[in-house]
Formats: sequence, C-alpha cells, structure tokens
Amino acid sequence: MQTHTTPTPAAPGLKILLVDDNEDASLSMAELLQLYGYEVRTAANGGDALRLAAEFEPQLVLSDIGLPGMNGYELARALRRDAGERRIALAAVTGYGQSGDRARALEAGFDHFLVKPLAADALLKFIHDQFDAH
Repeated sequence: MQTHTTPTPAAPGLKILLVDDNEDASLSMAELLQLYGYEVRTAANGGDALRLAAEFEPQLVLSDIGLPGMNGYELARALRRDAGERRIALAAVTGYGQSGDRARALEAGFDHFLVKPLAADALLKFIHDQFDAH
C-alpha cells in the first residue's frame, strides 16, 4: 500500500505570485499555499501581475499562458526584464501541453513548465523541490 505524504513547506514565508484568469482556481490554490505558510498574491492578467510583482517582489511566479491581454509568454519576458538582478523563478502552469508549448515557454523566460490540471500534492512537491536547497 502506497502512502502519500505532503512535504512540509520548503521555505515558510516564500513569496508566490499566482497569475490566472480563472479566479476560483487561483483563489483555491492561494488558500492551499497560505495554509503551508507561503505568502501569496494573485493576479488575473499580465498588467496586474507586473504591478503586483513590482511591489510584492515574489520569489516564485506561477502563471497561466492563456491570459487576457498580455499572454503568459509576454508576461514572462516582462517579469525577467523588470526583475533585473533579483532572482525570480517562473513556472508556466498551463493546459497547453504540447512539446512546442514547452519550448516556447522556456524560450520566453519560464524556468519550469507544469501542465494543468495540477494536483495539490504535485504543486507542493514542486515548490519543495525548487526551494528546499535555498
């Protein structure tokens, strides 16, 4: 019998920005991450995400690709530009799952590519794996 254990927070207080135009999904994910001690903000579009990132200075941005107005690829490029020397991890969390989508996301500046639907334990493990050593 296999048991699943949810990792403890890798970095309590880690600042995470969630960018998704699906408000229900974004708020649910934010609540889950807050339960694990992460500091979370949400944005429904690229413009709001850029404004929040400038004041909140997240260490991790989880962004959908299919956003209204500025898409996720454009957002990744802008976040990289605006971050300057500040370290920021960008992860595309999207329903676009083809290999070309992954390549385009990495080319735009995303560090990681996660395909929706993303289970809660997979998200927590991803964050733990990325920030455990830091």
